[in-house]
Amino acid sequence: MLVTLANNQTIAASSSATYTYSPNSVQKVFINMEDADWDDASVTVQIGSTTICNGISAFGLMGLTQLQSNITQNVASEGFLCLDFGNHECQQADNLYVTIQASGEVTAVDVSAIVDTPGQVGPPLRLTAYSDNTFTSQNNLSAISYDSAKANVDEDAYNCEIRTSISSSAPSFISASSYYSSVVLGTTYANGFGLLNIHSVPLQTTYNYSSSAVTDTIITVEQMGQSSAQTAQARRSGRLAISQAGK
Repeated sequence: MLVTLANNQTIAASSSATYTYSPNSVQKVFINMEDADWDDASVTVQIGSTTICNGISAFGLMGLTQLQSNITQNVASEGFLCLDFGNHECQQADNLYVTIQASGEVTAVDVSAIVDTPGQVGPPLRLTAYSDNTFTSQNNLSAISYDSAKANVDEDAYNCEIRTSISSSAPSFISASSYYSSVVLGTTYANGFGLLNIHSVPLQTTYNYSSSAVTDTIITVEQMGQSSAQTAQARRSGRLAISQAGK
């Protein structure tokens, strides 16, 4: 179901605000922001003490959003973010926390979420931004790349070595930009991002690229583990929804 965490809030420059909700499960978070500095803000999402989005820039998250939504309002004065977390079953009264850290003032901040969708048994997803030139992403499903200064990367000729246990390649960031353009739905900033990989199964994935590249940040989508208790809770919610539908 759709729930509201905040409407028309203002966050002052160099300040942060945290919006919370108490769900049984979490699937997606939506954020709208206005003002010229909206894409310099950063977003942290936690379920209880577990971080599932680690202070990622709104500009970077917009790159992920454009792969899911044919958005047109992402312009200099207004932006929309859709954060897909798969399915997280909350345990022991864990709350959902969405924290927005503003660089310059942002206004008309709206935060909403899709929660408590019955019958969703996983997997839970985590969004992680890496600024290191060499790192390993566990249980990796996909990754996008971009420049934190928001420069176009469609002519960034440096290569990025991508290694898993079953394959390796070293595409240029130009090629990653072409891959991104081939699947992106929203095209406001299509040249600002690259798509490095999509895995059909979670794989430990290592990335290595030159510090001289224009690209300096990679966001990964990683599959998280799920306990037997969380799986059982998801199945119970599905059975309850089916039983109530039959009445």
